[in-house]
Amino acid sequence: MTGRTWAYAGTVLGGTASLAANVAHCYVPPIGASLGWRPETGAVVAAMFWPIALFVAVEILIRTQWPTGAWWRLARYGGLLIVALVAAVVSYRHLSGLIRHYGEDDLTSVFGPAAVDGLMVMAAAALLASSTPSRTAPLTEPEPVVEPEPLPLKAINGAIPSGVVR
Repeated sequence: MTGRTWAYAGTVLGGTASLAANVAHCYVPPIGASLGWRPETGAVVAAMFWPIALFVAVEILIRTQWPTGAWWRLARYGGLLIVALVAAVVSYRHLSGLIRHYGEDDLTSVFGPAAVDGLMVMAAAALLASSTPSRTAPLTEPEPVVEPEPLPLKAINGAIPSGVVR
């Protein structure tokens, strides 16, 4: 398998783990919940949003031919940074809470979720690094072809070459 294939595999694995943890965390009953408690549908849908949004943002970053310029760089990387930070914080908290709910120790609940986020960062960086130059090249008009001026005909031994009209 190529590095790009592994990067997509890492993205899918990390995204799936994040998605599963976010949804599973919704089913952890709050303290004092009644016996038949179930999470609201909106909470489950919202929990699924974060990893999906991150995956879509990475794909937009990689597959779009971005024009040059500071504003475009800000839109490209600033937008991705906002989505990635929010998704990382929310997903981290969900996975950490889920690990704690299952009775794992504090060290595991603090550092365990970082593996998922680290995998997602590395996979996204690998996808960006392996994208072809044409995908990340600036959109510019091709240079016009300039034909050189013809050289003037010079007389050979003072005579004008045959076929040339004066």
